[in-house]
Amino acid sequence: MNQGYMGKILWVDLTVKEFREEEIPGEIYEKYLSGTGLAAWLLSERIPAGADPLGPENILGFVSGLLTGTGSLFTGRWMVVGKSPLTGGWGDANCGGTLSPAIKRCGFDGIFFTGVSEKPVYLLVDHGRPELRDAGHLLGKDTTETEECLVVEAGGHARVAAIGPAGENLSLISGICNDRGRIAARSGLGAVMGSKRLKAVVLNGKKRIPVYHRAEMQRLSRQCNKWVQLQPPLHLGVHGGLCGYPHARSAHPDGDGRYGLQDPAEKVGDREHEPDVRRDGATPPS
Repeated sequence: MNQGYMGKILWVDLTVKEFREEEIPGEIYEKYLSGTGLAAWLLSERIPAGADPLGPENILGFVSGLLTGTGSLFTGRWMVVGKSPLTGGWGDANCGGTLSPAIKRCGFDGIFFTGVSEKPVYLLVDHGRPELRDAGHLLGKDTTETEECLVVEAGGHARVAAIGPAGENLSLISGICNDRGRIAARSGLGAVMGSKRLKAVVLNGKKRIPVYHRAEMQRLSRQCNKWVQLQPPLHLGVHGGLCGYPHARSAHPDGDGRYGLQDPAEKVGDREHEPDVRRDGATPPS
């Protein structure tokens, strides 16, 4: 197998503390690729209609991408998915860092959680071997403190995604953090993780990620990198963000979390590099 994907996912039933590996047919990857596409197919098939987003029937998934770990540029983000408690519909959030390749190096394209644990736990996947461990000693700790503790408990080399007190208390604006503060923040999925009493996911693996033609992937990546260097600067908003693009794509969430246009976004995007002046007239240091 040299297609860029690992070919299977891990299911974790938190209610009965059971694990199950599921092989995904090649035609599913051909149709949905991996990452969000694979997750959308699975969740649409497995979450029953009317399921409570904060109940045991909801599924929480952590997925990597098809090109992650292949040497391709700009492909290192992971996605967390589930039914959103904010909207009652599809929910996802993404984040960078080291977790995305760690999912695949444990041998999986995604890890999916069902049920609700009786007590707080975290999942450790150590070189493909899953284990649920007690997380009582981590309750109340923020995500950085949690990550530091779990890296030590896992032997010093693990990658960690965790919730803090907001997720534990089912705040609908809570996210899931990795790499000391990177956060998958949308859709209220930190609350879904908290509702399952899942404090963290800890990954430690060294599986090789298959690539059909590694040398060609490297050549294309170098070519892409040179092309990017020749492009004109992107139009940045007042805080350096790409305000115009998501506004044009109707991708700014409105006040209740649903997607829709927001007129202020356009105004913010036009305030390119205006100085941030405090009320007392001082300009904060850059």
